[in-house]
Amino acid sequence: MNSKIKKKIKKIKLLLTDVDGVLTDGGMYYSSKGDIMKKFFVRDGMGVTLLRKHGIDTIIVTKEKNPIINEWYKKMNVKKLYDGILDKGK
Repeated sequence: MNSKIKKKIKKIKLLLTDVDGVLTDGGMYYSSKGDIMKKFFVRDGMGVTLLRKHGIDTIIVTKEKNPIINEWYKKMNVKKLYDGILDKGK
């Protein structure tokens, strides 16, 4: 890796991410009782952990308000969760 790229990488302090299709496979799973489930990829959790160990915080910005996302956010020790955000560009 050249020195220009290394300098740019060292400037990264924050990762903003959505959930569906980014931290999950984008599917919505429903049980016969109507429970909604999401499948998070374990490697994404490891990625959040590795970023944190290198001083890079992760913030989730999602339009959903879902207890499943809230539980994953807490378990992964993500810096902040902004849920119910309809205009993510703002």
